[in-house]
Amino acid sequence: MLPFEIRLRNGPPVYEQLLYAVRKAVVSGRLREGDGFPSVRVISRELKVNPNTVQKAVGMLKRDGYLEVQPGVGMVVGRPVFGDPGLKREFLGESVEGMVLRARELGVGMGELVKTIKEHWERMEP
Repeated sequence: MLPFEIRLRNGPPVYEQLLYAVRKAVVSGRLREGDGFPSVRVISRELKVNPNTVQKAVGMLKRDGYLEVQPGVGMVVGRPVFGDPGLKREFLGESVEGMVLRARELGVGMGELVKTIKEHWERMEP
């Protein structure tokens, strides 16, 4: 059993769905710094996906500090650090733009969008 929730669906690439699931587990506190993290082989077998796909996601998670390799221990959950406000906005930018675009397509006003964001924010409180 994996230490994060994921239900693969058609549409977004599998590696993006995996990135999202792990980031959500870290941010929500389900995965904590220092927790052990399964190997690429275990994840690919559990999800029935190509190991190269999992390796791509794991590489990105290591790059961003969500995962790190500890000698003699293996992969563990790290602590991503995004201190620069400009870098934070850059990481959020594309997601926010996509959300705003989708809201406008659906005819959702800014007030309703902000309310929805707040509800999701509160659900993720550790």
